Amino acid sequence: MLKKIILLSLISILLVGCSCNPFYYFPDKNPTVISENAEEFYIPYDKDKKVHALYFKKENPVASIFILHGNAGSLTGWQSVAEMLWIEGYQTFIFDYPEFGNSDGHARHNAVIESSQKAFDFFAAIPGVDSTKKIIMGFSLGANLALKIGPDNQDQLDAMVIEGVFNNYRDIGINHTPKFLRFAPFLLLGNKFKGEETIKTWTKPLLVVHSTDDRDCPYEMGKEVFANAPSERKEMWTIKGAHIAGFANYSSEYLYKIRNLIVE
Repeated sequence: MLKKIILLSLISILLVGCSCNPFYYFPDKNPTVISENAEEFYIPYDKDKKVHALYFKKENPVASIFILHGNAGSLTGWQSVAEMLWIEGYQTFIFDYPEFGNSDGHARHNAVIESSQKAFDFFAAIPGVDSTKKIIMGFSLGANLALKIGPDNQDQLDAMVIEGVFNNYRDIGINHTPKFLRFAPFLLLGNKFKGEETIKTWTKPLLVVHSTDDRDCPYEMGKEVFANAPSERKEMWTIKGAHIAGFANYSSEYLYKIRNLIVE
Protein backbone atom coordinates (compact mmCIF):
# COMPACT_ATOMS: atom_id res chain seq x y z
CA MET A 1 0.00 0.00 0.00
CA LEU A 2 2.80 2.39 0.93
CA LYS A 3 4.56 1.68 -2.36
CA LYS A 4 1.38 2.52 -4.27
CA ILE A 5 1.02 5.83 -2.42
CA ILE A 6 4.63 6.72 -3.15
CA LEU A 7 4.23 5.75 -6.81
CA LEU A 8 1.05 7.83 -7.19
CA SER A 9 2.77 10.77 -5.51
CA LEU A 10 5.71 10.53 -7.90
CA ILE A 11 3.40 10.38 -10.93
CA SER A 12 1.55 13.46 -9.69
CA ILE A 13 4.82 15.30 -9.16
CA LEU A 14 6.03 14.39 -12.64
CA LEU A 15 2.79 15.62 -14.19
CA VAL A 16 3.11 18.89 -12.32
CA GLY A 17 6.79 19.12 -13.21
CA CYS A 18 6.08 18.79 -16.92
CA SER A 19 3.85 21.83 -16.77
CA CYS A 20 5.65 23.64 -13.98
CA ASN A 21 5.27 27.11 -15.47
CA PRO A 22 1.64 27.52 -14.30
CA PHE A 23 2.78 26.52 -10.81
CA TYR A 24 4.16 30.04 -10.35
CA TYR A 25 1.50 32.27 -11.85
CA PHE A 26 -1.88 33.31 -10.47
CA PRO A 27 -3.33 35.78 -12.99
CA ASP A 28 -6.52 37.77 -12.52
CA LYS A 29 -8.08 37.43 -15.97
CA ASN A 30 -10.92 39.90 -15.41
CA PRO A 31 -11.02 43.01 -17.65
CA THR A 32 -8.95 45.84 -16.19
CA VAL A 33 -10.56 48.88 -14.62
CA ILE A 34 -8.34 51.83 -15.55
CA SER A 35 -7.61 55.04 -13.64
CA GLU A 36 -8.60 58.25 -15.41
CA ASN A 37 -5.04 59.51 -14.77
CA ALA A 38 -3.42 56.80 -16.88
CA GLU A 39 -2.64 56.47 -20.57
CA GLU A 40 -2.93 52.90 -21.81
CA PHE A 41 -0.87 51.02 -24.36
CA TYR A 42 -0.77 47.54 -25.86
CA ILE A 43 2.80 46.36 -26.44
CA PRO A 44 3.62 43.52 -28.89
CA TYR A 45 5.86 40.80 -27.51
CA ASP A 46 5.35 37.60 -29.52
CA LYS A 47 3.95 37.68 -33.05
CA ASP A 48 0.36 38.91 -32.61
CA LYS A 49 0.33 38.84 -28.79
CA LYS A 50 0.33 42.04 -26.70
CA VAL A 51 0.59 43.05 -23.07
CA HIS A 52 -1.45 45.86 -21.54
CA ALA A 53 0.40 48.79 -19.96
CA LEU A 54 -0.47 52.00 -18.13
CA TYR A 55 1.59 55.17 -18.08
CA PHE A 56 1.13 57.95 -15.54
CA LYS A 57 2.77 60.97 -17.14
CA LYS A 58 4.16 63.81 -15.02
CA GLU A 59 5.43 67.26 -15.94
CA ASN A 60 8.94 67.81 -14.56
CA PRO A 61 9.05 64.43 -12.79
CA VAL A 62 11.44 63.55 -9.99
CA ALA A 63 12.24 60.40 -11.99
CA SER A 64 10.55 57.77 -14.14
CA ILE A 65 9.77 54.40 -12.55
CA PHE A 66 9.29 51.10 -14.39
CA ILE A 67 7.20 48.82 -12.14
CA LEU A 68 7.10 45.01 -12.23
CA HIS A 69 4.16 43.87 -10.11
CA GLY A 70 3.60 40.76 -8.04
CA ASN A 71 2.27 37.33 -8.91
CA ALA A 72 -1.45 37.85 -8.34
CA GLY A 73 -4.11 40.35 -9.32
CA SER A 74 -3.78 42.67 -12.31
CA LEU A 75 -3.46 46.33 -13.15
CA THR A 76 -6.90 46.90 -11.66
CA GLY A 77 -5.29 46.72 -8.22
CA TRP A 78 -1.59 47.21 -8.92
CA GLN A 79 -2.02 50.53 -10.71
CA SER A 80 -2.63 52.06 -7.27
CA VAL A 81 1.11 51.72 -6.55
CA ALA A 82 1.95 53.52 -9.79
CA GLU A 83 -0.64 56.20 -9.10
CA MET A 84 0.58 56.82 -5.56
CA LEU A 85 4.12 57.35 -6.83
CA TRP A 86 2.73 59.61 -9.57
CA ILE A 87 1.02 61.74 -6.93
CA GLU A 88 4.41 62.04 -5.19
CA GLY A 89 6.05 63.51 -8.30
CA TYR A 90 7.21 60.50 -10.32
CA GLN A 91 6.03 59.43 -13.72
CA THR A 92 5.32 55.72 -13.65
CA PHE A 93 4.85 52.82 -16.04
CA ILE A 94 3.31 49.46 -15.14
CA PHE A 95 2.05 46.55 -17.23
CA ASP A 96 0.31 43.20 -16.88
CA TYR A 97 2.15 39.97 -17.68
CA PRO A 98 0.70 37.61 -20.30
CA GLU A 99 -2.69 36.20 -19.21
CA PHE A 100 -3.10 38.89 -16.53
CA GLY A 101 -5.94 41.41 -16.99
CA ASN A 102 -6.21 42.57 -20.60
CA SER A 103 -2.88 41.02 -21.70
CA ASP A 104 -2.77 38.25 -24.31
CA GLY A 105 -1.07 34.88 -24.14
CA HIS A 106 -0.27 32.53 -21.30
CA ALA A 107 1.77 33.14 -18.17
CA ARG A 108 4.89 31.09 -18.86
CA HIS A 109 8.49 31.86 -17.91
CA ASN A 110 9.65 32.64 -21.44
CA ALA A 111 6.63 34.80 -22.23
CA VAL A 112 6.81 36.70 -18.93
CA ILE A 113 10.52 37.44 -19.34
CA GLU A 114 10.19 38.39 -23.02
CA SER A 115 7.18 40.65 -22.45
CA SER A 116 8.95 42.33 -19.52
CA GLN A 117 11.88 43.23 -21.75
CA LYS A 118 9.58 44.48 -24.52
CA ALA A 119 7.67 46.57 -22.00
CA PHE A 120 10.92 48.05 -20.70
CA ASP A 121 12.05 48.90 -24.25
CA PHE A 122 8.73 50.67 -24.81
CA PHE A 123 9.02 52.55 -21.50
CA ALA A 124 12.58 53.70 -22.18
CA ALA A 125 11.56 55.05 -25.61
CA ILE A 126 8.65 57.19 -24.38
CA PRO A 127 9.35 60.88 -25.07
CA GLY A 128 10.04 62.56 -21.75
CA VAL A 129 11.30 59.38 -20.12
CA ASP A 130 14.66 59.17 -21.85
CA SER A 131 15.77 62.53 -20.40
CA THR A 132 14.89 61.60 -16.80
CA LYS A 133 16.49 59.41 -14.18
CA LYS A 134 15.00 55.95 -14.35
CA ILE A 135 14.29 53.44 -11.58
CA ILE A 136 13.27 49.80 -11.93
CA MET A 137 10.99 48.65 -9.11
CA GLY A 138 9.73 45.11 -8.52
CA PHE A 139 7.55 43.29 -6.02
CA SER A 140 7.84 39.55 -5.32
CA LEU A 141 7.71 37.91 -8.79
CA GLY A 142 8.38 41.38 -10.19
CA ALA A 143 11.39 41.73 -7.91
CA ASN A 144 12.78 38.48 -9.29
CA LEU A 145 12.19 39.75 -12.83
CA ALA A 146 13.94 43.01 -11.94
CA LEU A 147 17.06 40.93 -11.22
CA LYS A 148 17.00 39.99 -14.92
CA ILE A 149 15.67 43.12 -16.63
CA GLY A 150 17.69 45.53 -14.45
CA PRO A 151 21.20 44.15 -15.10
CA ASP A 152 20.36 43.51 -18.78
CA ASN A 153 19.49 47.21 -19.20
CA GLN A 154 21.78 48.77 -16.64
CA ASP A 155 23.04 51.44 -19.03
CA GLN A 156 19.51 52.87 -19.20
CA LEU A 157 18.78 52.78 -15.47
CA ASP A 158 19.86 54.75 -12.40
CA ALA A 159 18.58 52.64 -9.48
CA MET A 160 16.73 49.49 -8.46
CA VAL A 161 14.12 48.89 -5.74
CA ILE A 162 12.99 45.33 -4.95
CA GLU A 163 10.63 44.14 -2.25
CA GLY A 164 9.89 40.57 -1.17
CA VAL A 165 12.30 39.13 -3.72
CA PHE A 166 12.95 35.45 -4.31
CA ASN A 167 16.28 34.42 -5.76
CA ASN A 168 15.31 31.76 -8.32
CA TYR A 169 12.38 29.62 -9.50
CA ARG A 170 13.70 26.34 -8.15
CA ASP A 171 14.34 27.62 -4.63
CA ILE A 172 10.93 29.27 -4.33
CA GLY A 173 9.34 26.05 -5.60
CA ILE A 174 11.18 24.08 -2.93
CA ASN A 175 10.10 26.60 -0.28
CA HIS A 176 6.42 26.06 -1.14
CA THR A 177 6.60 22.26 -1.24
CA PRO A 178 6.09 19.97 1.78
CA LYS A 179 9.43 18.84 3.19
CA PHE A 180 9.01 15.15 2.31
CA LEU A 181 8.49 16.09 -1.39
CA ARG A 182 11.15 18.76 -1.76
CA PHE A 183 13.38 16.48 -3.81
CA ALA A 184 10.80 16.84 -6.62
CA PRO A 185 11.10 20.57 -7.40
CA PHE A 186 14.86 20.25 -6.91
CA LEU A 187 14.94 17.63 -9.67
CA LEU A 188 12.16 18.89 -11.92
CA LEU A 189 12.12 22.67 -11.80
CA GLY A 190 14.66 24.58 -13.83
CA ASN A 191 15.76 28.21 -13.73
CA LYS A 192 15.59 30.59 -16.67
CA PHE A 193 18.02 32.70 -14.67
CA LYS A 194 19.33 32.84 -11.12
CA GLY A 195 18.70 36.20 -9.54
CA GLU A 196 21.38 35.67 -6.92
CA GLU A 197 23.83 35.46 -9.85
CA THR A 198 22.48 38.18 -12.18
CA ILE A 199 22.57 40.74 -9.34
CA LYS A 200 26.35 40.34 -9.27
CA THR A 201 26.58 42.59 -12.33
CA TRP A 202 24.37 45.37 -10.87
CA THR A 203 26.61 48.23 -9.74
CA LYS A 204 24.12 51.09 -9.36
CA PRO A 205 22.12 52.16 -6.26
CA LEU A 206 20.00 49.36 -4.82
CA LEU A 207 17.29 49.16 -2.18
CA VAL A 208 16.24 45.69 -1.01
CA VAL A 209 13.08 45.73 1.12
CA HIS A 210 12.14 42.54 2.95
CA SER A 211 10.02 41.60 5.95
CA THR A 212 11.25 39.14 8.54
CA ASP A 213 7.61 37.99 8.75
CA ASP A 214 7.46 37.11 5.04
CA ARG A 215 6.07 33.60 4.60
CA ASP A 216 5.89 33.67 0.81
CA CYS A 217 9.49 34.63 0.04
CA PRO A 218 11.74 34.00 3.05
CA TYR A 219 13.80 36.89 4.40
CA GLU A 220 16.99 34.91 3.78
CA MET A 221 16.38 35.14 0.02
CA GLY A 222 16.44 38.93 0.20
CA LYS A 223 19.60 38.80 2.29
CA GLU A 224 21.32 36.57 -0.26
CA VAL A 225 20.45 38.88 -3.15
CA PHE A 226 21.65 41.88 -1.16
CA ALA A 227 24.91 40.21 -0.16
CA ASN A 228 25.70 39.31 -3.79
CA ALA A 229 25.15 42.83 -5.12
CA PRO A 230 28.46 44.70 -5.68
CA SER A 231 26.80 48.13 -5.53
CA GLU A 232 28.64 50.68 -3.42
CA ARG A 233 25.32 52.38 -2.67
CA LYS A 234 23.00 49.67 -1.43
CA GLU A 235 20.66 49.23 1.53
CA MET A 236 18.95 46.21 3.05
CA TRP A 237 15.81 47.65 4.65
CA THR A 238 14.39 45.10 7.09
CA ILE A 239 10.73 45.64 7.91
CA LYS A 240 7.87 43.84 9.65
CA GLY A 241 4.53 42.74 8.26
CA ALA A 242 3.09 40.59 5.52
CA HIS A 243 4.65 39.83 2.14
CA ILE A 244 5.11 43.01 0.02
CA ALA A 245 3.14 45.17 2.46
CA GLY A 246 5.91 47.75 2.76
CA PHE A 247 4.08 50.52 0.93
CA ALA A 248 0.96 50.01 2.99
CA ASN A 249 2.82 49.97 6.31
CA TYR A 250 5.74 52.37 5.75
CA SER A 251 4.72 54.70 2.91
CA SER A 252 6.49 57.87 4.12
CA GLU A 253 9.79 56.15 4.85
CA TYR A 254 9.51 54.15 1.62
CA LEU A 255 9.14 57.32 -0.45
CA TYR A 256 12.10 58.91 1.31
CA LYS A 257 14.33 55.92 0.59
CA ILE A 258 13.35 55.84 -3.10
CA ARG A 259 14.18 59.51 -3.54
CA ASN A 260 17.45 59.09 -1.68
CA LEU A 261 18.59 56.53 -4.28
CA ILE A 262 18.75 59.14 -7.02
CA VAL A 263 20.24 61.98 -5.00
CA GLU A 264 23.81 62.62 -6.07
